[in-house]
Amino acid sequence: MADPIATFFTSVGCMDGRVQKAVNRYASLIFGAEFADTVTEAGLVGVFSKKETDPEMYEDVKGMILVSTDKHKSSGIIVHGHENCAGNPVNEEQQKEDIKKTVDTVQEILEDRKIEVHGVYVHLTPRVRIEQIV
Repeated sequence: MADPIATFFTSVGCMDGRVQKAVNRYASLIFGAEFADTVTEAGLVGVFSKKETDPEMYEDVKGMILVSTDKHKSSGIIVHGHENCAGNPVNEEQQKEDIKKTVDTVQEILEDRKIEVHGVYVHLTPRVRIEQIV
């Protein structure tokens, strides 16, 4: 029987339910994992890209990422932001920059751990689709 712990990936991004299914499907395909450890907050990439402005949130998110990678043996991390985000109400270009900065921050948290981190932008209109940006 396969080790069930080997079937996790980590999803880091906005709590908006409109993006969860698409992000999880996409991450499952690229990481070959079934279950998502979800680290969410309204507009997470907007806040997390500026970690010095909210050190408490930074430590909380860092802790969740490390539990996922170290205890659940996450096979990879997907960082996501999306169109029309209520928690990070910025234009698409800024949202993508926030995703890139968050990917960099997540990679710093991981230190020497050999875990892939991908950043994606979720388009909601006219249909939900994923754009890999990092």
